[in-house]
Amino acid sequence: MSGRTEGECLRLLRRANLSEETLQEILGDRAARKFHAVRMALAAHPRTPRTDALALVATLFWRDLAHLSANSRVHPAIRRAADQDLLRRLPEMAVSERIDLARNVGRGTLMQLRFDEDPRVIASVLENRFTTEPDVVQAAAKAREPAILELIAAHPRWIVRSAVRSAVLRNTALPRAVALGLLSRATLDDLRGIRDSPGSSALLRACAERVLAKRQAAV
Repeated sequence: MSGRTEGECLRLLRRANLSEETLQEILGDRAARKFHAVRMALAAHPRTPRTDALALVATLFWRDLAHLSANSRVHPAIRRAADQDLLRRLPEMAVSERIDLARNVGRGTLMQLRFDEDPRVIASVLENRFTTEPDVVQAAAKAREPAILELIAAHPRWIVRSAVRSAVLRNTALPRAVALGLLSRATLDDLRGIRDSPGSSALLRACAERVLAKRQAAV
């Protein structure tokens, strides 16, 4: 049967128990497959044959790929294919698109976006529901833009994590004023590391030494 409308196809594809016969009818309906929403629903459907689903992934818009990447109900192979296609497209994406993508995509693409050099993209990474503490630690350790370190240092969810704070403090690109503000919450290891690091400013080393002395005196 052919000639279904976009809405009819989408309603059918919401059924996890859709019959193989109906699924094959939609797959074979060229008119229905012209609608990108139908192609995405077919790619995501658990009963779509893997070969067909993978072929559909390459025809999708980047927002559809982000949806597949982040959807835990989609088969891992389809999520990986979506991530691979997104990673291929990343160099050509505008900053505004990367900002939106970083906020919503799944882990496969997020692993690359955490190293983006634009602070606005990193701000979205910090809000992504799939972002983990190791991701933020890696972002802080690799960052070369002071604005990125400032973003992480000001984030109420992440800066309370000692591993994140340590990565931020040990990055020599961190603005001095921000570093001084974090010293009171630094671990003893971080304080010693800053004190002994030739990459730290003389002022920062002196302040770390002072905080370290106070901590040790209080023990």
